[in-house]
Amino acid sequence: MNIKDVEAMRNELLDRMVEDFKEGYTAAVASQDEGAPKVVRAILDEIGIDEGAIGEYYFTPNSEDDEIQIFNAILTMSDSVPEDNLPALYETMSYINFVIPVGCFAYDKDHNFLTFRLSVSMPITFDKEAVYSMMNIAVGNSASVVDSFMNVLIKVSNGEFTVGEVKGILGGH
Repeated sequence: MNIKDVEAMRNELLDRMVEDFKEGYTAAVASQDEGAPKVVRAILDEIGIDEGAIGEYYFTPNSEDDEIQIFNAILTMSDSVPEDNLPALYETMSYINFVIPVGCFAYDKDHNFLTFRLSVSMPITFDKEAVYSMMNIAVGNSASVVDSFMNVLIKVSNGEFTVGEVKGILGGH
């Protein structure tokens, strides 16, 4: 399969995703820096109770020889966590990552943000509608998982919840 054709299809689908996001969220844009993949960014203001998230969606670049393509959904939820609360946050994320069916939570200490990442692989030969369906599944799953656990993580990062309380919420995991 011609990789340029695959990239053109992906860009078309990412533009379509922007239009779909505009129907339900505050803002959505697609941008592409030279030499980088196109990225869709959306403000997901209806996730969680107190705060929203910023979603970024893109395909990992491929070469002509690749047989799979990977679509990524990364949701960023907060900025800074007090140093004293990091051990509890890390432990809480490990318990949550164990029980969630897809993706993982992480805290980037260098850049001070809490994220959720879900990557979905699919054959590079998938037709356009199959790819778009997988993209939508990834977007929906990432939003659902973040919506379920974001407030717990933020409360741990603020010192409002303890790891013990989170374990109780998760059923002792």
